[in-house]
Amino acid sequence: MPPKAKGKKDVAAKLSDRENLARAETEILSLQRLLELRSHEAVEARRSERLWRERMEGFKAAYAKQEEDTSDIKADMFRQYKTMQEQLMKKIDDAEQENQVLRQAGEQKDKEIQQLKTDLRTVRKNCDAEVMEMQRKMEDMQVDFTQMLRDTLDSMHKRLAKSQGLV
Repeated sequence: MPPKAKGKKDVAAKLSDRENLARAETEILSLQRLLELRSHEAVEARRSERLWRERMEGFKAAYAKQEEDTSDIKADMFRQYKTMQEQLMKKIDDAEQENQVLRQAGEQKDKEIQQLKTDLRTVRKNCDAEVMEMQRKMEDMQVDFTQMLRDTLDSMHKRLAKSQGLV
């Protein structure tokens, strides 16, 4: 019986080798499929990574362009601001100079008005004095004329009285 036992062991060993071989083949197939799957996933990951890198480069380029545009806009706005500030400062200076000229002209006109008022007062005083002098002369002339009329009337009364008494 020992040989039979040995044969059973061989059959069992052979079965076991066959099972092991089948198992190994199945495992190899499974590992090959897993390798294919992983390779496919790796290819997909590389493709996805390349797409993301391309998008990232596009975003970086767009960001750089936007930064450049923003910098250009800032520079232009700053230039416009400085130009406007200079224009406004010139307008302020011009307005202050014009204000000074107008103020001086106003002061000159005020002096002229004061001089004219003084001259007017002087002329009025002179006119009032002349009018007073004329009124005094008119009153004197009136008194003289009244006296002349009285003298003439007296003289005419005397002549009339003489002529009435003679006739």
